[in-house]
Amino acid sequence: MKLIFIILFFISNITLADTWQTAQKLTSVGPERDNNFDVNESAIAINSNDNSYMIVWEGNDSRNDTALDEDEIFGQIHTSDGTLVNSIPIRMSFMGPNFSLDYDARKPEIVYNPDENEYLVVWYGDHNENGLIEGEFEIFAQRIDASNGQLISSMQRVSDMGPISNRSYDALNPHVSYNSVEQKYLVIWHGEDGNSSSPLGSFEIYGQFLDKNANEIGENDFRISDMGPDNNPDYNAFSPVASYNSTNNEFLIVWYGEDERDGRLPGEFEIYAQRINAINGELIGDDSTSVSFVGANGDIARAAKFPDVSYNNILNQYLIVWSADDSKNGNVGNEFEIYGQIMDSNLQEIGKNDFLISEMGPIGLNNFDAFRPKVAFQEFSEQYIVVWRGDDSIDGEFEIYTQRLDANNQVRIGKSSERLSHAGPDNSLTYDARRVDIAINNSQVVVIWEQEDESDNQVAGEFEVFITSLQSSSFTINETMTGSWFNQTRDGEGYIIEMLSDNLVLMTWFTYLPDQTEQAWIIGVGSVKNNRIILNSLQITSGGIFGPSFDPNAIVRMPWGEMSFEFEDCNTATVSYKSSLLTYGYGDHFISKLTSLSGLICGEQDQNNDKYNGLSGAWFDPTHDGEGWILEYLGNNTFVIYWFSYDNVGQQKWFFGVGTINEQGVIDFNDVKTTEGTSFGVQFNANDVIKQAWGSIELIVNNCNSITVNYESSISNYNQGQLDSVKLTSIDNMECNL
Repeated sequence: MKLIFIILFFISNITLADTWQTAQKLTSVGPERDNNFDVNESAIAINSNDNSYMIVWEGNDSRNDTALDEDEIFGQIHTSDGTLVNSIPIRMSFMGPNFSLDYDARKPEIVYNPDENEYLVVWYGDHNENGLIEGEFEIFAQRIDASNGQLISSMQRVSDMGPISNRSYDALNPHVSYNSVEQKYLVIWHGEDGNSSSPLGSFEIYGQFLDKNANEIGENDFRISDMGPDNNPDYNAFSPVASYNSTNNEFLIVWYGEDERDGRLPGEFEIYAQRINAINGELIGDDSTSVSFVGANGDIARAAKFPDVSYNNILNQYLIVWSADDSKNGNVGNEFEIYGQIMDSNLQEIGKNDFLISEMGPIGLNNFDAFRPKVAFQEFSEQYIVVWRGDDSIDGEFEIYTQRLDANNQVRIGKSSERLSHAGPDNSLTYDARRVDIAINNSQVVVIWEQEDESDNQVAGEFEVFITSLQSSSFTINETMTGSWFNQTRDGEGYIIEMLSDNLVLMTWFTYLPDQTEQAWIIGVGSVKNNRIILNSLQITSGGIFGPSFDPNAIVRMPWGEMSFEFEDCNTATVSYKSSLLTYGYGDHFISKLTSLSGLICGEQDQNNDKYNGLSGAWFDPTHDGEGWILEYLGNNTFVIYWFSYDNVGQQKWFFGVGTINEQGVIDFNDVKTTEGTSFGVQFNANDVIKQAWGSIELIVNNCNSITVNYESSISNYNQGQLDSVKLTSIDNMECNL
């Protein structure tokens, strides 16, 4: 493919296009400033009928119907604007005798039922009724009226693990989903069933269907996973999650576990997935699918754990995410990050394998980690939103982070590993944030977590639920985004964006090499979606020799990585990049518009029709495929030129200048410059950029599609010469009127 050229620049201190709102405290459990009262394992679900939401948690309270240290399940409902519906937390679990500390309720999960306008909350706990005893953990459920928070009937037992009255068999870590087609629930958990296929100590994944009234239907406690050889307690499955596929009317169940396939060993944890029929729970396929590949098979020192999954109903795909200390891309043991994998509806992997999502601390340093991710697909913006708990700049200071991903190719959107929480003073190890959850309904995105804080009503060790939401931009980009962009604190590098027809975009980033004070330029073709530009296949080149010795066959095109631009308005955006070349790494910047093309003024309905407008675009000499020019016509007979080329040893170079056109159709750029003196990324320093005189360029405009290029450089390696260029790209909705 012929090289095409465009440019942009970096900027800072501008509002993000899709903006996370300031976090707010939601709960007040027990007396204020008393860390004897906490919330744990909080979860959220959104009412899709009116955008209200309910949060639930495990904890104790100072109310008069529980003992001080009695852990039960509580919850509260909020309207869409955050107003609290119920004045005191709703208690929904009643484990054991009143005021007993011997019985507990743990780890609630919640789902909304739009058909009945109610929530179903599930948890695991021990109880003293119907033969159950203390320490015998099973799964329980409670229906909640979504309009007022009233309990509907009484809590119900869901699981039946092992013999009754035997605390050696447990059901733990439940998850619940709702099937809107069949109007029934699926509850899953990991447990020991105490039969020949799952002996004591061997945990597998089980499921139970419930009707809309939370009554058990279908096979009782049907088994979903099959880890390791039968009857071997050394192989287990843990922490299942489920996602409902409305296209195929089936569920995808995902967990982490140990298996013997491909030489794997006990203690070697990977992520597994199993499709099941949403009508009867029958397994689809002969065996579960291995999703993650952490380290080498047989290496128990590496692990993938705590997965989550979200279904993309537009593409009929899933994104599975997890936390792992993988060995890819320079990461080391005990350096946990968040990884992901796209799977199609048949559980075939799509795209990048086990791709990295989080970036906690420097690569190769295991002091910084990312744990327990949650993911949701937002149909409105066609993006995945991943959230997790991690420590980044300060070892041990745990906060909540997020990364948005384009749903079509998983390119990062917005800031890399954006921080959502601020638990206590920054840089303090005394305050933490933990247990994040996410819920999405159409354009509404809500994230909650538990957090200690330093405030008038909260102290260290007192965890409460905090919340934030994502405000989506309604801005839509068009051809008027074409032009040069830059970051005001990074003067000396930038971007050129060229908006083409059919929602295509050409972009060139003129920058520098890592760890060297030499120029570089990176190029790519991308696509437009709403307020975003996504480029998932950038390239960097080498091998060209400037001037008469240029050989197109000597050009080496190397994959560089990916990039996104997210626009807040006509003049501001956020650029995010991640390179497949480790020396370039990843990063994000705010950018502002530097140049606007004549005839492409943002927001104006009636554009001018200057006869030179159509000369804007990319040009190249067909005998010099691999180098070329970008022309920007700014009006008033003024042009900007960028020439992307090479030096005499095959290293990329770029030159730029401003010129004017005369009546004879000749554009003179009499003061063309080049630069040196700084390096890529965090090493960039605008004060180190040295602008050097390069020479002059004369463009003789023959017609709309032909320009003769004469150049003369004051630098001996470039000398002088002539090239015949033709138009390579045209800006969308712009015609040549020469």
